[in-house]
Amino acid sequence: MSPNDSIAHGLATMASVGFEFGGDADQVAHDVRTMWEQLGRPTGAFDAAARAIATLPQRPEVPIPDQARRRAFERAVGINPVEVELAAALSARELLERMARTCDTPC
Repeated sequence: MSPNDSIAHGLATMASVGFEFGGDADQVAHDVRTMWEQLGRPTGAFDAAARAIATLPQRPEVPIPDQARRRAFERAVGINPVEVELAAALSARELLERMARTCDTPC
């Protein structure tokens, strides 16, 4: 399966968002595995999802003079700081890579 596959993107997004909203590795893994099972246990999905993390949309860059205003706006409307999103993406990639290595059936 390719990282551009919609299933890979869906699993990557699910894992990243799970961490972004404070889920722990066990809960995120459970949710991702459940979705994978509902999708018919596609072969190579976890590996493709781990690689798809790098292709998920990122926020546009903001010039340095505008960054404080952007952070204030994001805080006001409840958007996580970009650092939280990046840390979540890294955690998601690590989890998906681990799931790909340890999956009992062809993943």
